Amino acid sequence: MAVKKMFDIRLNLLLLFFLFIMGENFAVAEQQNKVNNVVVLKDKGSVNNKIIPIEENIKEKKPLYPKDIQDIINKGKIVVAMYHIDTPPFYYVDDKGNLAGVDVELIKGFAKLLNVDIEFNRESKFLNSTLDKVLNNEADLAITKLSITFSRVKRALFTKPYINLHQALLINRLLLAKQLKGRSREETIQNLRGKIGVIAKSSYVKYAKQRFKYAEVVGYKTWLDAVDAVLKGEVIAAYRDEAEIKKIIRDRPDTALKLLSVVLKDAKDPKGIAVAANKRHLKTLLDFYIDSLELNLTADKVLNEYELVVNSIKTRTK
Repeated sequence: MAVKKMFDIRLNLLLLFFLFIMGENFAVAEQQNKVNNVVVLKDKGSVNNKIIPIEENIKEKKPLYPKDIQDIINKGKIVVAMYHIDTPPFYYVDDKGNLAGVDVELIKGFAKLLNVDIEFNRESKFLNSTLDKVLNNEADLAITKLSITFSRVKRALFTKPYINLHQALLINRLLLAKQLKGRSREETIQNLRGKIGVIAKSSYVKYAKQRFKYAEVVGYKTWLDAVDAVLKGEVIAAYRDEAEIKKIIRDRPDTALKLLSVVLKDAKDPKGIAVAANKRHLKTLLDFYIDSLELNLTADKVLNEYELVVNSIKTRTK
């Protein structure tokens, strides 16, 4: 019994010594493996170890969102192309020097929900140039009261309209009277002759050519230039969306004596947000966002209830 007891003690001491030596060797090997940039994977029930490089062991972290959304989140901001001339109440610099307006607040709310900053690029000298910014990857999207037209949709993706407007005219009353010649005013307007002023390189260049077959379309650098041309009688009418026509009559009541405002109820002018053709998830997310706001915007609502519209956007994107 004494011999067996002595044997058990020696055996236990030997096992403890063996475990100590193995532990030291393992620590040295582990340290060496770190230096050699490898990981040792042990197989249960086996003395064989697998040695693989650390890079192969670390799996690449998969992005949480589709690429077009993830790219915006990764850079921490969304870049927005916007026309360089103010167009209140849609986009303009206010008295405090801040960019404001329905379009501005609309896209600010979207950026807030994405938890990213926003950067406005207002280098575009023409409305169509904002679309070029998007297609050249200089901007993530364009929102600038941009008309959704066939030619534009051929080049880029557009969201569903965030506001549906109608095309409209500011007509010089005196020049219109000269064209009546026994016809009704409505018939005469439908067949206008002479010159019609529009903003150069805007959707209204094509709208005017399609609508008024007997008129000459004249492009102006700004909308106010076109309006002044009507007042001076240089053109018979200025052509743009109803919001801009109604705003002239509201803000410049003196023009009502010289100018007739006409809204063409059969000619729509929907406004949307443009994104590049490869950013389908961004377009879908913007569509969902527009639906979720439930704004139901019209020209009258934006012009007469501006503060209510802006506050509604801010409240829904808190």
